[in-house]
Amino acid sequence: MVGRTTACLALIVLGVSSACAQEQPLTFASSVASDPGADGREVTELAPAETAQSATEPVSKRLFGIIPNYRADQVQDRYKPLTTAEKYRIARSDSFDWPNYFLLAGFALQSQVAAGGFSHNGGFTGFTQYYARAFGDQIIGSYVTEAILPSLLHEDPRFFRLGSGSFWHRASYAAYRVLITRADSGKARLYVSELAGNAAVVAITSSYYPDSRSPAEGAKRFGMALGNDAISNLMIEFWPDIKRRLRFGHHYFFRT
Repeated sequence: MVGRTTACLALIVLGVSSACAQEQPLTFASSVASDPGADGREVTELAPAETAQSATEPVSKRLFGIIPNYRADQVQDRYKPLTTAEKYRIARSDSFDWPNYFLLAGFALQSQVAAGGFSHNGGFTGFTQYYARAFGDQIIGSYVTEAILPSLLHEDPRFFRLGSGSFWHRASYAAYRVLITRADSGKARLYVSELAGNAAVVAITSSYYPDSRSPAEGAKRFGMALGNDAISNLMIEFWPDIKRRLRFGHHYFFRT
C-alpha cells in the first residue's frame, strides 16, 4: 500500500534532516503562547507547543509532490474541529487522489515479483489480484482510521505540523502523534482511532491475505501500519525544510 512507499522514502527525510540538524539546528523564531489558568498564572500543556508556522509555507497535501496525505495540516492559532463530512473528505482524497492509481500499481507489481515472479504468479491476471488487494488496503485503511472511527469517537485524524523548534523536538513530536491526538473538543487524548483502527484493518484485510492470518503476522502488519504513519508524520514535518535546504523549491514538482 502507499504507506510502504512512504517508508521507502523515509531514509531521504531522516538522512537529510539529521545532516541539516548537525550542520545547523532546524529552529525558527517563534513565540509560544500559553493559556492563563483560573488563578491568572500561565498553564502550559505537557505536549510540545504547537506554534503556528509561516503563512507562506502551506502544508503539502502530497508528500514529495506525489504521495497523497490529506490529513496533513498547519498548526492553528485557534483550534477548529473537523465536521464528519470533512473527515470523510480526507479519507476519500487519500484513497482516490489520482497519484494513488500509479503508486498502487507499482506496489502491486513489486509484491507480485517478490512473491515468486510476474509470470509465476499469474502474469497480468495475477497482477489485477495484487492491485485489487493493494487498493483494498488503501481504501479500508483510510476510511477506518481517518473517517469512520474518528467520527464515532469524536477524534481529529489530522497531523498538525509544528514547523519550529529543534530537530529532535520536532521528530519526537511527529513520532508520538500516532499515539496522541486531539478530541473534537480540542483536548489531547489517546489516539484510539489510530490504534484500534489499524488493528481492525489488519483483521479485515486478513480475509484476502490467507498467509497472514497468524497472530505473529497480524502483529507484524499492525506494527508496520503504525511505523508507516509515524514516518508519514516525520515527512510532513520536515519536507518543507528539506526543500529549502536542497534548493528544489523553484521546481514545480516540489511545490505541490
